[in-house]
Amino acid sequence: MIEKGKISVRQFTVLVLLYTIGTTILIIPSILATHAKQDTWIAGIVGLCGGIAIIPLYVSLASKYPGQNFSQILEHLFGKWVGKGVSLIYLITFVMLLSVFVLRDIGDFMVTVMMVETPIYAIHITFLLVVLMAVRLGLETFARAGELFLPWVIVLYFILTFTIAPQIEMNYAQPVMENGIKPILHAGFSFFTFPFAEMIIFLMIIPYVNTLHRVSRGFWIGIIIGGVFLIILSMLSILVVGIEETSESIYSSYDLAKQINLGGFFQRVEAMMAFIWFTTAFMKLTILIYVLSLGISQTLELTDYKPITLPLGLIIYVFSIIIFPNVAYLIEFTETMQLYVFIYGVVFPLLLWFLSFIKEKGRFNSI
Repeated sequence: MIEKGKISVRQFTVLVLLYTIGTTILIIPSILATHAKQDTWIAGIVGLCGGIAIIPLYVSLASKYPGQNFSQILEHLFGKWVGKGVSLIYLITFVMLLSVFVLRDIGDFMVTVMMVETPIYAIHITFLLVVLMAVRLGLETFARAGELFLPWVIVLYFILTFTIAPQIEMNYAQPVMENGIKPILHAGFSFFTFPFAEMIIFLMIIPYVNTLHRVSRGFWIGIIIGGVFLIILSMLSILVVGIEETSESIYSSYDLAKQINLGGFFQRVEAMMAFIWFTTAFMKLTILIYVLSLGISQTLELTDYKPITLPLGLIIYVFSIIIFPNVAYLIEFTETMQLYVFIYGVVFPLLLWFLSFIKEKGRFNSI
């Protein structure tokens, strides 16, 4: 095992929670409102239920091969050389692409609403340098950092929620299911893929949790709390900003924070929303690049993952500019990315689970 560190179940739960919120906190209200309209809360519950339902699959795979990360599981199921090939394909075409997607999302947000005259490559390089530093410091270090960040995220989230609550218009939530169930399921699928189906990447981290039998509990708590946070925020965007404005805005939750106005003196506090997003986006990208570095090092049988973090960071930076040339292309690609995440986050682990079941049954029969 390249990674020698260990984290607690609480730290694992914090990582799952922060990853769940991640960059999704800015874009999910718009995605849900576009399809589900005033039924955003129903679509959110549908997506969250899907996320809860997928956890046993991931935990079952991890429990079948205790102490082995995802790359090692693939080698065990497919054989050494085929398994290494499958592992590299998974890491490069999924984890790396997801990292590029998240980095580009960060850059587009900054140059669109906060630092409009700053070149996007400067944002990418600056953010990446901090993320790469965290990755090189190791799992234990950035897991502790997550514990320090979480209370601030929660406090600022509740300040945002309670200060915007007086502006709620319940009429925006009616009528219920006006357009039927199909738009709700469409929006629910979007919420399920971003971020819940991405949780397969935590199969690279589960072996380093010091109490494996409590991993599923940590998974559930992290996903449920993070999912509820996102659903409440999405509904606040609908009930305060309105359906049309929410669906047409790229970063509707940031626009929501602009609506805060208490007595004319507590206002223009959207930077508070930005801090929540910076923190969760930082943790999400750190986890992704850590998983990518660790997985490639494990597959190539390197003794340490740290030397390849900088080259991988440079590749991710270049791809973030080449693959997604502008924000319009990124938005257009989101629908394709959802199907991509579904294949890797649901179909792929299901196939692996059935393959492991067949191998176990064959071994039992041979005995």
